[in-house]
Amino acid sequence: MTEADSLKRLILQKLIRSNTWGGKHTPIDFIIKGVPEHYRNTHKGKKSMEEAMKSLMNEEWIIISVKKTGKGSDSHISLNPRKVSEIKQFLENSA
Repeated sequence: MTEADSLKRLILQKLIRSNTWGGKHTPIDFIIKGVPEHYRNTHKGKKSMEEAMKSLMNEEWIIISVKKTGKGSDSHISLNPRKVSEIKQFLENSA
């Protein structure tokens, strides 16, 4: 399993645990804070984090949208409810 795959798995699991499907969303910052420190603080880690997020978006497993908040606007993330079976299959295969 590649580094990007393990990050994808981590992100998906965090979103599933918090039950963020479709209309329910959470700020991307909360997801990034849940990722181990060596991914957040090193150049290589940040690059693989971006790669994992881009891959999840391209597969349409996550939805990223800009939402207005009390402080302006933030990017929010949620899981695509139309891709439930694909997401579960990926998590089972990468276990």
